[in-house]
Amino acid sequence: MLGQSGTAERSYADLVGALYPMAATIDVSTDREVTTITGQVHRDKLAEYTALLVESVTRPGFAPADFERNKEQLLVSLTTSLRSTNDELLGLEAIQGAIFPGHPYAHAPAGTVQGLKNITLDDVKSFYQESFTRSRLLLGLGGGYPEGWISQLKTGLAKLPLGSPVARDLPAPQLPSGRRITLIEKATDSVGIHFGFPIPLTRADADYYPLLVATSFLGEHRTSHGVLYEELRTKRGLNYGDYAYLEYYPVPPFTNAPTPGSPRRQQYFSLWLRPVKPADAQFALRGALYELDKLIRDGMKPADFELTRSFLTNYTKLWTQTLADRLGFALDSRYYGMSPFVDEIDQRLAKLTVDDVNRVIRKYLQTANLRIVLVTADAAPLKTALERDLPVPKKYGTEASADLLAEDELIQRTKIKPAAIEIVPVDQMFEK
Repeated sequence: MLGQSGTAERSYADLVGALYPMAATIDVSTDREVTTITGQVHRDKLAEYTALLVESVTRPGFAPADFERNKEQLLVSLTTSLRSTNDELLGLEAIQGAIFPGHPYAHAPAGTVQGLKNITLDDVKSFYQESFTRSRLLLGLGGGYPEGWISQLKTGLAKLPLGSPVARDLPAPQLPSGRRITLIEKATDSVGIHFGFPIPLTRADADYYPLLVATSFLGEHRTSHGVLYEELRTKRGLNYGDYAYLEYYPVPPFTNAPTPGSPRRQQYFSLWLRPVKPADAQFALRGALYELDKLIRDGMKPADFELTRSFLTNYTKLWTQTLADRLGFALDSRYYGMSPFVDEIDQRLAKLTVDDVNRVIRKYLQTANLRIVLVTADAAPLKTALERDLPVPKKYGTEASADLLAEDELIQRTKIKPAAIEIVPVDQMFEK
């Protein structure tokens, strides 16, 4: 209702009409902890744009027609996009719900189907009055703005109420007991696999950075250098992508690097494999567990540590190529109470040793207690096969090397050992 609605002075159509000649928008995104309002405009139009931005944030119109339209759009995003057309985001939201059951992080920022159907315009107005206040506002600016503009913007935003800066208390996330599997059944030709568990680390913690090296060694998003990618895709042709994540990774289908604007007080470690042929799903899951177990058992070798540290030190500088990204990461770092994230990585990694990395691997990583989500068709036969937990060999179209087949035998003997398996029809996801 702030980014795609009218204001107290003008309709949404009039607002869009005013923004269009500036080639500008007012964009709003909401995650579990923060709502981020962003905009970018040529400096010649800065005064006009600033007036519209302040008007939208401080004097939203809350028109009933806008409310019904936005509510319907969010319902469509849950029932059509997440459930039907985007298996990657479906798995990402589902694994968060599995890792944080009964927790404020458990449902998607868009809400739930029943929640959206029952929410009222008065609910939205009340939340706005409570949450969008000066005491909670973190303001970030970048670019060629003129002298004096910051004070003008602050004066405009001072129309927001002072409010309270107190954040909602969060319960401590709990490790699952054993390996607990959710099979999301939907009509799909492939299987998407996510698994993970909560970790007591954020970017503000010293141990985050050696564990970041270990995670990058396993597999950086949309890169081909990681162990998972090399072993599962390159050597065995199992699927397209095999990556590891030390924290929530927003909109993975649409980005090649982390997106700022979603800082959280609590995070989780996860692996992501997709798309996998149904016949290879059990082998792929076993392969990922095997590689993670091997890293925990053996640690990183000095040569692998040096190569990964060098890669990560240089690669992370690509995350801030645009002004918007630099500003976004700077705001995230203010949220965490630390220096700019990429600078922090550079400084921390320069002092690391392989022993530091292997220490945090042993301290934080494990495979005994996992939440596992598979998006799949024909969930009942897969459930039976997972419960039987028998070896399912990988079949190759060409002759495989003896070394590869020998390691395949070890992977096949890696037990999944499910503590519980549930099947959830996709039309029940995000329902309540």
